[in-house]
Amino acid sequence: MKQMNETQQKAFEIYLESATFESDYKPISEEQLASKLEALGLKGSSSSINRWKKDFNWMQALQNKVTLAMSEDKQTRNLLQRSSLQMVVKNTKVDIDRNEMLLAASYEFFEIETTKIRARQNAGETPTKDETEFMKFVATLTSTRRDKMLDRLAIMPPEAVSAEQLLSRLNGVKVEFEDDVIDAEVQDEKASS
Repeated sequence: MKQMNETQQKAFEIYLESATFESDYKPISEEQLASKLEALGLKGSSSSINRWKKDFNWMQALQNKVTLAMSEDKQTRNLLQRSSLQMVVKNTKVDIDRNEMLLAASYEFFEIETTKIRARQNAGETPTKDETEFMKFVATLTSTRRDKMLDRLAIMPPEAVSAEQLLSRLNGVKVEFEDDVIDAEVQDEKASS
């Protein structure tokens, strides 16, 4: 196993020390690290630093530092959990939007293909087995994927949804009352009292 030389060791220390609670445990860039090394009279280019990160598995050391911080500091643990949860929510919403576009495109495709198939059926032809299988595959794929994504969004903890989103959803709710039902209930209440 390779050993780090003095320059690599110093770069590694600076790299780990730069990942603090204040920076959300994000280390400095290779360019910034190269500048710091140069200020100390040491030589190391950003490409060399990138190579050292891979050769000596600096990412694992960084992950260990974050894990240790999470286990020791409740504030850090909460911050990391919250930020990762927000990222999951954001990615899920993006996935849902993408899937909605795919679903809309596949429905448009199905509409066009169905029209062609119906025209051929009216002319006495039957759809080929490949056409039927392909249409079934795309329909199943898109609708199943949509269900999975909506399920994923539904099981997310409530703190993942912002107050603004909740208000927006509540403002979108419409309640309709049927007058004759209300009148009947009022009359039932009057009759029972």
